[in-house]
Amino acid sequence: MSSKLPDVAPSLDRPLIQMNGGSLCVAAPLSMSEACLAAPAIRALRHFRSAVTMVVVCPESQLPLWQGMSELNDVVVYPENAPSRKIAQIIAAYDIQFDASICWELSEAVKAFQRVNIPQRLGYPAKGVEKYLTDPIHVIVEPGPIEHRVRYYLNLLSHLGAEPFVRQTFSTPPLKAPAHKRLIALAPASEYGVAYQWPIDKFKELIEAYEASYGEADWVMLSSGSDKISAKQNEVFRNLLGERVVDEAAEGGLEQVLSRLPSCSALVSSDNELAHLAAHVGLPAVVVFGPNEPEWKRPLGKQSRVVRDHVACSPCYLTQCPLDMRCQDGVSVQMVLTQLEAALAERYA
Repeated sequence: MSSKLPDVAPSLDRPLIQMNGGSLCVAAPLSMSEACLAAPAIRALRHFRSAVTMVVVCPESQLPLWQGMSELNDVVVYPENAPSRKIAQIIAAYDIQFDASICWELSEAVKAFQRVNIPQRLGYPAKGVEKYLTDPIHVIVEPGPIEHRVRYYLNLLSHLGAEPFVRQTFSTPPLKAPAHKRLIALAPASEYGVAYQWPIDKFKELIEAYEASYGEADWVMLSSGSDKISAKQNEVFRNLLGERVVDEAAEGGLEQVLSRLPSCSALVSSDNELAHLAAHVGLPAVVVFGPNEPEWKRPLGKQSRVVRDHVACSPCYLTQCPLDMRCQDGVSVQMVLTQLEAALAERYA
């Protein structure tokens, strides 16, 4: 897709809906993967309204993600699971009175935007959201092929008069130069459920197959830091992978993960939040898909390589497989190794 994108978006004189004022706050999606998929919309908003003061309002757990985006003027954080009244107090204490807001989904932050009486509140009129909006944006979805989730965020901007589908919308910062010795990150756990996890014994076989062909590498196990992945689960993976893998899954949090990923050579991952974080920083990755649909939810960028055995029952989106995990078992070590070789060749080109 990116090879066909124009370098610069045309300016539209008459947008469908006028976004008011010079200060804008945006409610971050609550899940980490959705936040990563919304990040291109922030870049597109900055290009569309270059002079606007733009602030993201997010839960504390997402702060490092949004702090790393130069397109934002600031980030306003609220405690996890805070009610709208508390979030409204935090926004009201901020030193800017916002002229407009954008929301993508129903959340306590959206309710807080109404509580502080932001004059223009833009968003899709999804279930439960419309009553909090002053300017609902209606999009007619025509029958057709599956559209990637990122379009959900970018299409809203199109209805404000922006042209978000340009190269710079999907640009990521340059990665650090990789170390001579390969440092390959592994992310076997998934926040979405056990059905989304490539079998751990295949991760172990992958390490053995890679080193048999290319010699010793450094291996590190990472996770997004989400509390949806238990320490016990990571301990099981660590014990199965053995001493060849350094376990950093339980260390630090999102800030450390975002700092660690750019220094890696590549990532091999189940379908999980970390794969989207790797895409956010531009790291080449191999992501094994099972019950999910990659055309809808694959991590962004050509550097994100999806491996999938498209069995008859996929996508089912189930967190636990009622059958025999055939979509995961059908992805061979050789399939993943081939894509890992391509990812490393890109990283060291």
